[in-house]
Amino acid sequence: MSLQLHAQYFDPYPSLAVLPLGKKNKEVRSAGHKTERALLNRIQECLDELSLSIDERERIQSFLQLEKGAFFPVFSNRQEQIHPHLMKPESFLWNDFSAGHGIPQITEAFYTKDFTEMTKTALSAHIQMVVRDYLFCAAISLKSKSEWENIIEQSYELHPFVQLARAKREVVQAVEKMNRSSLLSLLTPPEDVAFWRHRVEIVMRPYRELPEQCGHEKQLSFDSLNEVITQTCDECKTKRMFHVKHSKVELEEEPDMEKAVKRISTIERQFNEIALKNETILNDLGNVAQWKKELASLPEILQMKKELTRYPVQPDIVKEPFLGFAEELSQADIPAERASSELIWLAGFRLPAISMLKEIRKQTVDEAKAKLEALHQGLKEAMETEPFQPEDVCIQVKNQSLSFEQVFAILNELDGTLKDKPLHLIAQLLKGRTSYQIRAQELDQTPLYGSLGRWEEKDIQKGFKKLEKEGWIEKRMKGYEALK
Repeated sequence: MSLQLHAQYFDPYPSLAVLPLGKKNKEVRSAGHKTERALLNRIQECLDELSLSIDERERIQSFLQLEKGAFFPVFSNRQEQIHPHLMKPESFLWNDFSAGHGIPQITEAFYTKDFTEMTKTALSAHIQMVVRDYLFCAAISLKSKSEWENIIEQSYELHPFVQLARAKREVVQAVEKMNRSSLLSLLTPPEDVAFWRHRVEIVMRPYRELPEQCGHEKQLSFDSLNEVITQTCDECKTKRMFHVKHSKVELEEEPDMEKAVKRISTIERQFNEIALKNETILNDLGNVAQWKKELASLPEILQMKKELTRYPVQPDIVKEPFLGFAEELSQADIPAERASSELIWLAGFRLPAISMLKEIRKQTVDEAKAKLEALHQGLKEAMETEPFQPEDVCIQVKNQSLSFEQVFAILNELDGTLKDKPLHLIAQLLKGRTSYQIRAQELDQTPLYGSLGRWEEKDIQKGFKKLEKEGWIEKRMKGYEALK
């Protein structure tokens, strides 16, 4: 609502608008009793002494939507007593009070100081501060909250350190990755590596504290003395201070830009100098990248190994050590190309095990290809040989066991009657329980009903967990899916 819908104006106090306070208080009938009139008179005298210009008065009046030259709000309760606290201008900013409910009496919306007991000097200083706050918020109100948020965001992106962080993003990310990489332990001399890590903590601190973009709701607070809007994100625990006069964002901790530019370049150069002293490691990593690129049959071979290791009776070939290395190589993250900076290149590696480098040194890529080809053929032959009999035990839970024949029967039904069924219902079905759900879905008519009658339901559930762990089935949003 506009404040003039409920504001009352009294001739002895031309600068004041008296407003009803409280949800059930809809109007001001008078200026109150002698005490209240004296308070209003004191506030009017303080405003007169401020000697505000006509433009300043009109700006506040327009912001609050008041009339008759009044620009300063005070509040009265139902007993016509003046509320002892003045309302903060933020309470009116981008806010439209409900005409039906009036102006609610919310403690946080008011200044904490009680002006009714102040000396003339203290009251004058308090009124001066409040008017300054109103003038600042009046200027802020000319734009919407979203417009200010966009202005702050754009100014943030223009901050010199933010621009440096954007320009050096690849280096910054590489430093952070390398600082946590297991490869760092291989580099020598160790004292140089230790010094580099120490410098990383100093250089990276302002980058780590830099508030990044997020989609959370932001809060704006206002400092009229310094003409600053502070934007805070409670979720990210970050804030940006925007200087309205200079249209510039200030970070919580402003880095020395000359030092920041030098430091990020120095930290990259120092690492590259260390890396170049470790030519053997660089060659090993180059070989890892070449091996992964050229050993194209890895995925197929590892899938064959996975299928064979499901069975309790496994051919010896799946225990071949080179297959373990092949699995690690397939899991390794390798940079797509060699970067000109050793820091950026090394940071692109993520090896499951450092021991991979020892295996790399034992043979050439051509020898590895020949070994993989032989393994491929051996795995193929192993898969063509039946590794089990239908009556062989597939899994065991306590004293109960499931044969391969029983497991395959269950797997087959996961695409049929057991599809999308929760585990507790599957356990009841296999146990042979009778329930409303089982009868309603006619699950008691399926071939598997009661097939595990000697099992406890909790053991059937454990059996399914074991099948999942050994790669026979996979948990979905609803029920299970057979992987064999």
